[in-house]
Amino acid sequence: MKTILKTTLAALMIQSTAFGATEVSLTNVAQRVSKANYMVYETALKVYQAKANVDKARADLLPRLNIWTIGSLLIDPLNIIDNVGDIAPFLVPANWFRVSEVKYLHLAEAEGYRALWGNEVLAAKTLYRNALLDKKLLAHVSKSIDELSVIHRTIKTREVLGGATPGGARDIEIKLLGLQEDRANLKVLVASEMDELAYALGYPIGTDLTLASVTMPAFDTLKPIDAREYEFRALAVSPERRQYEHFFSVLSQIKKEIAYNVFGGSTISRGVAGGIFDNLPTGGGLGLGNGSAMKIVQAQKEIMKSQKLGIEETLKRQLRAIATQYNSDLSNYGNYRRRSSLARESRDSLVRRIQLGDNINLSDLSENARSLVQAETALLTMNYRFLANQDRLNRILFEGDYNTNPPLIKSLKGLQ
Repeated sequence: MKTILKTTLAALMIQSTAFGATEVSLTNVAQRVSKANYMVYETALKVYQAKANVDKARADLLPRLNIWTIGSLLIDPLNIIDNVGDIAPFLVPANWFRVSEVKYLHLAEAEGYRALWGNEVLAAKTLYRNALLDKKLLAHVSKSIDELSVIHRTIKTREVLGGATPGGARDIEIKLLGLQEDRANLKVLVASEMDELAYALGYPIGTDLTLASVTMPAFDTLKPIDAREYEFRALAVSPERRQYEHFFSVLSQIKKEIAYNVFGGSTISRGVAGGIFDNLPTGGGLGLGNGSAMKIVQAQKEIMKSQKLGIEETLKRQLRAIATQYNSDLSNYGNYRRRSSLARESRDSLVRRIQLGDNINLSDLSENARSLVQAETALLTMNYRFLANQDRLNRILFEGDYNTNPPLIKSLKGLQ
C-alpha cells in the first residue's frame, strides 16, 4: 500500500506537467490537498505509526521465550519473581495501563491529523481566493492604466494646441506611473501566490496552474449571523479540543500505572504522539517517590486543562471575529456597490466632457481616477473577504468541504 500511495503521488505530479497548464477549481482543492499535500501525507504516516504502535503494545503483552532466562529459572526457580516481566509481561499491571495509554495517544494523533488537514485545506483555499482576487485587481489596474493613458494623451495634445492649462498632463502622468508600479507589484504577488498554491496542492515547481472562477455570494439572500449560536457546535466538533480529552485519559492511565508499579514497571513504549508524556515519572516498586510522581501528573493535568480552556476561548473569539466582519460586510454591501457605481459614472462623465473639448478641472479628474480605483478595489476585496469568512466558519464547524474524514487514514491501514 505504501508503494501504491507513492506511485499515486508521482502520477499526480507527472500528470500535472504532461499536458501543459493544469486547471484547478475551488471545489476540488480539498480533494487535492487530501491526496497530494506533503504535510498531510507526512502526518497521516504518523497516525499510521500510532496505530501500528497500538498493535505492537498488545503484542508485547504476550509471553516471551528467552532460552537464557528459562535456563536460570531451572537452576533457581525463585528467580521467577525477578523475571516475571520478561517471561510473562501480561502479569505486570503497569503493562496493561501502558497499552491503554498507547491507544489513547493514537486517538489523539488522529484528532491532531484531522485538525492539520482542515488547516491545510483552509490555507490552500485562502491562497486560491487571494490569487483570484489579485488577478482581478491586476486586470482592473491594467484597465485603469489604459483608460488613464487615453486621458493623458488627450490632455497632452490639448496642452500642445493651447486648449489646456500647462502641467495637467504631468499630474496625470504621475498618477499613471503610480498605477504602473502597482501593476508590477501585483504581478510579483500573483506569481508568489500561485507558487505557494501549487506547493500546497502537491504540484511540482514550474507547474502552470489555471484557476477557475468562483461564484460570488448572493448578498440579497443572506442574513446576519450570531456567533453564540455556533459556539456549542464548534466546541463539540473541534479536533483540537477532543485531542485533549484523549490526553486526560492517558493521564488517568499513568496514575494507575504509578499506583500499581509495586508489581513492576512497564517495559512497553508509549511510542509516538511526540513523546508528550515520556518525561512523566512513574516511579518504581515501593519507592517513596510515588507521591511526588502523582503530584507531577496532577500538575500536568492542570496545565492541559488550562490549554484546553485556551483552545475553547480561541474558538469563541474566532467565531465572534468572523461574525462581526461577516455582518459588517453584509450590511455595507449596498454602500460598496453604490460607491463603485457613482465613481464610474463620474469618471465616464468627465471623459465625455474631455472628448467634447470642455475645459475641466484636471485636479477633479485626477481625484476621480484615484477614487474609482479605490472604490472598485474595495468592492472586489469585500466580495472575496466575505467568501473567506464563510469558509473560515465552515472550517471551525467542519461543514462543507471539511465535512469528511481525511482519506489517507483509511488507505494507510493496509500499509506494509
